[in-house]
Amino acid sequence: MNTAYKSPEIVRDYLSPTGYSVIFRYMDKDAENVGIIGDWMFSDIHHSSHWDSARIWPEQWRKDLFPHTLLGLKKTPEDLTSGKDQTKIDPMTFDFDWDILKLGLYRMRKTKIEGLFAYKIPLPSGTFNYRFVLDMPDGNPLKMVTVTDPVNPPFTVGDKVQPYSQVYVPFDSQKQVVDRSVELPVDDGGRLEVFEYETDPAFGVGEKQKGVIYLPKDYDPESPCPVLYLSHGGGDNAASWINQGSLKNIMDHLIAAGRTEPMAVVLMDNEVFHWDNPGKCIPNLTGYLIPWVESTYAVGGNPGKRAFAGFSAGGFLAYEVLVSCPEWFNYIGVWSGGKRVNDLPDTGANRKLQVHIGAGRYDDAFFTFGYKLEDLLHEEGIPFTSYFPDGGHQWSVWRQLLEDFCGRVLWR
Repeated sequence: MNTAYKSPEIVRDYLSPTGYSVIFRYMDKDAENVGIIGDWMFSDIHHSSHWDSARIWPEQWRKDLFPHTLLGLKKTPEDLTSGKDQTKIDPMTFDFDWDILKLGLYRMRKTKIEGLFAYKIPLPSGTFNYRFVLDMPDGNPLKMVTVTDPVNPPFTVGDKVQPYSQVYVPFDSQKQVVDRSVELPVDDGGRLEVFEYETDPAFGVGEKQKGVIYLPKDYDPESPCPVLYLSHGGGDNAASWINQGSLKNIMDHLIAAGRTEPMAVVLMDNEVFHWDNPGKCIPNLTGYLIPWVESTYAVGGNPGKRAFAGFSAGGFLAYEVLVSCPEWFNYIGVWSGGKRVNDLPDTGANRKLQVHIGAGRYDDAFFTFGYKLEDLLHEEGIPFTSYFPDGGHQWSVWRQLLEDFCGRVLWR
């Protein structure tokens, strides 16, 4: 690793529309061109929809803007909404708008130092995910050759790849309105531990699986604390919430500010089970993961001290948890996903159940699943709380949903 240069470098910049700029650097003496791409495209309420946005670049940032990352789909694939259970989804068959998938891509500039490329981008408060682009055959963004920042590598679990590095930008109260300082690192916070637990070989994933647990700063092995079991989405793994989700930072801030009780968070890998929710994900959760975690750490122990949540593919899993085993959790968060096949059963086994529903206001899941789940829960008399922040199907939304779930719903 070359540490002769700093990347990313956050600088106070009075010419920046946000008050801050970030200088990204990448060293490659053999490269002629290097790009950088990140989730830093913005929109406003007047030009946002499920399919498009204002497509505003960071240099044109204004106070009324919010991150709005577009998936690039020209229409929602039928397989996602047809109600077919366990349908294999192949993104390469989707109808994409290639121009949308290139939004946020900059060509970096060569510096006076041989092989060193750099680019300065003004950014508002919060977490931004980025990677360097080394090649893009045929101009097809699905074929991008990318690497994370070698000076700022992401947190990883085992050999599972994390595709993005992160930068955390401070808040400027003079130039910004939305303060996302809750996503910035804390020097003296909780800790992360990677663990390994036994699972059923019949699941076809081996005898052991890895996970991650966040333990609060004052974790006491003699005094059990509540625990949130949190799932990622499709294509992610157990480390994704740590990186793109800024989970440790958010939990450190919420606990320190007294906005939630000191609590643990368990992150599992459901991608390895190919999202076979009833056949593998849920049996693994209730039969192996929870028993191992709660016999190893002083967490949980009963439904009142347990919660489950997930987004996108993990949101569908959260709905299946709600349907099939509500007696395990008093709190369930269904985000950017939801009802596809089943109706809710009688949840009388857990009269204390509370559901949190969320999605980006301009995410197709908002109308496809969010409203429907609200109606269904209302009909069944199940208490629920909803939060639909501005944004699409993206991490900036899911970080806000995590904050809202922990700060407004859990352990009340």
